[in-house]
Amino acid sequence: MAKRVQLAAVWAGPVFFVLYLVGFAGFARFVPPPAPWWSAAKVAAVITDHAIQIRVGMVLGLVATTLLIAFFGVISIQIARIERGLSLLAVMQFGGAVLLVVFFQLCGMLWAAATFRSELDPSVIRMLNDLSWLTFVMVFPGYVLQLCCIALASFADRSALPLWPRWVGYLNLWVALSGAGGGIAVFFKHGPFAWNGLIGFYLPIVAFVIWIAVMTYYLHTGISRQFDARGDDEATVDSTQAIRDSSPNKTQHRETGVAK
Repeated sequence: MAKRVQLAAVWAGPVFFVLYLVGFAGFARFVPPPAPWWSAAKVAAVITDHAIQIRVGMVLGLVATTLLIAFFGVISIQIARIERGLSLLAVMQFGGAVLLVVFFQLCGMLWAAATFRSELDPSVIRMLNDLSWLTFVMVFPGYVLQLCCIALASFADRSALPLWPRWVGYLNLWVALSGAGGGIAVFFKHGPFAWNGLIGFYLPIVAFVIWIAVMTYYLHTGISRQFDARGDDEATVDSTQAIRDSSPNKTQHRETGVAK
């Protein structure tokens, strides 16, 4: 049972990506993104003309991004298993994941709100669109923190068959660096650093696609290997023990025992 739950959480990542792509690009038609230099009238026309499609796409996006909680949750379980102690990396990784999901959903709600009232002034619609896109590409620190935690965990794994090969750790660092490209989008309305530019939008998206494919493969194979080699019951106990070892109460108990 535990094996199936963890593998289902792993595959929640690719399912998220497919659903979000359908909502974001298929329904909302946000690829390619609307340009930052568009006039208020043009932005308002595009959004009001496709209001229903954008609403459907954003609702689908809300559902899709929730799946990331499961995906990043199983990553934290595996980080805790590697650390076998007070798993600060696992906690920080999941904290960054919560921020990522919140901001994903905030963007969706802002885009949906821009379509809600057809009588809105075009400048207000453009402001909501600006806020959505700048949030979408600029809120990178939590995402970078997550990937750095995963990279450090992969470097710290000294087992005979590590979950993530060392090169996957370096891949996480590269994806973290590429994901920070949109962080200066607020200073540009034209060029590669704008929210519709090569560095501001397309490079982080391509890097994320590569990352989620690689992470899904190694999580699936690694978790399957853990359960197949040790048996479902023993692997379940191992994962549960990793979580218990990372709890503050467990650490406090150990420290009390040492003091005695």
